[in-house]
Amino acid sequence: MSGWFRRLKKQTLKKLIMIDTGYHSHHLSTTLLERGGFSILAFIDEEPWNHLNLMNGAKIHYPSELLALAEKSRADAVIKLTGKGWQPASDCVSELQKKGIAYITLDVAIAPDEQLNIIVERLSAER
Repeated sequence: MSGWFRRLKKQTLKKLIMIDTGYHSHHLSTTLLERGGFSILAFIDEEPWNHLNLMNGAKIHYPSELLALAEKSRADAVIKLTGKGWQPASDCVSELQKKGIAYITLDVAIAPDEQLNIIVERLSAER
């Protein structure tokens, strides 16, 4: 196996779905993408005018699509920042966890670098 292929195979991207399309979600997703090692699969937002638009290269989907998207794309985690906006029901969170998909909530008052550290720690502990 050639060297470049082995290096590519070792660096697997953590696949994330972000809930919300507000400033904090956009800023965190940009930070994750700039750091590397993460892929944003989708954003979840309940506003109809956002549906299927792109944000940081990922499509925006309705909340009703969350479980199917997470399972189909084999997401590693769903990220939710505290505050206003759609919140998944407890049975949705339970289903995510049954499928081995981490559900990570982050306080918007925490600096993006610290949010990033929390995500890295949680995903390292999950696998």
